[in-house]
Amino acid sequence: MKDRFLEKMAIEHKNLLKNINKLLFFLIVIIPLILISLYYLVIASDKYVSEAKITIKSTGESSAKLSFGPFTFGSSLAREDAYFLKEYIHSYDMLNYLEENLKIRTLYTNPKIDFWSRLDKDATQEEFFEYYKDQVKIIFDEISSVLTIKVKAFTPEDAKRINEAILEQCERYLNSVSNKIAREQMNFIEKELQSTNQRVNQAKQVLMKFQNTHKVLDPTQEAQAILATIAQLESQLVNKEAELKTLKTYLSENAFQVQVLKQQIVSLKEEIEKEKARLLGPGDTKLNRLMMEYLTLKLQTDFLTDVYKATLSSFENTRVEASRKIKTLMIIQAPNLPEEALYPKRGYMIFLSLILSLLTYGIAVLVVGIIKEHVS
Repeated sequence: MKDRFLEKMAIEHKNLLKNINKLLFFLIVIIPLILISLYYLVIASDKYVSEAKITIKSTGESSAKLSFGPFTFGSSLAREDAYFLKEYIHSYDMLNYLEENLKIRTLYTNPKIDFWSRLDKDATQEEFFEYYKDQVKIIFDEISSVLTIKVKAFTPEDAKRINEAILEQCERYLNSVSNKIAREQMNFIEKELQSTNQRVNQAKQVLMKFQNTHKVLDPTQEAQAILATIAQLESQLVNKEAELKTLKTYLSENAFQVQVLKQQIVSLKEEIEKEKARLLGPGDTKLNRLMMEYLTLKLQTDFLTDVYKATLSSFENTRVEASRKIKTLMIIQAPNLPEEALYPKRGYMIFLSLILSLLTYGIAVLVVGIIKEHVS
């Protein structure tokens, strides 16, 4: 009697497990697979992809590459510019531009789009931005510094229009940034050039005023002339003194020739003192003081003139360098008009859903079996 009861309980337990497994298979595999297949085969909207490829080229960009073993990478400047452009495409500024010009919120909230794929009409700006980044994918090639822009939309025309608008705004943005940098460089060097020119003119005016006030063109030349005169007078004085010494050897002090020579010597000494007074005399008009002031003003004027020449040369170099740094957007592949929808990948998604459902079902059966063994 007891054995029959245990046997009956085992049969009922086995049937219960079988029924539970059937129910789990129906709930976890059959129903989800039917719903997913219904969605992808009947409801899901076609999504088209327009692709474009671009890179950034500078007018004066060097052809230098970065090499690491067998790998060669593009210019670091081009890579940096491409990174900046990538971030700009995925920015609120680009989203606002597209919304202002194409009304892309309306394109993605179209009621004809299936409920799962379309953007909610009441979506916040942040939700709209995240949705936009999902629809605009950017692939960056580290080797060639090429950006591949893939735009998803629910009609081929919309995908192409959005991609074209992105490229137009990218080109406008690049021109704006590069021109702004060049303009700022030129404005800075122009201000420096004007300032230096003004300082040179002021220094020249001060020098001219000094010359006009003191009625002297170049005190250094006048000082050299005085020194030459003093040297000549001193040479004559030495000769006269030597001659006087010779006369005294055979003439008396009162001799006429001795007296005349003494008078000439006194005159030479007075003339020498007079010339020295012109050069080193007291007051603000003495020539050595004028010469020092003149040399200071002349040195300042020459220095500022040299600075002006250097600034002018820098201005020309900056102008050439600024023109060489102008960046342009090079379109390698223009946005295409897609002919067939690439998304959703219906067969792939249904097959993937089946695999996941079966895995989930297997885990559920295993869990139920473990629970039943513990309970019994």
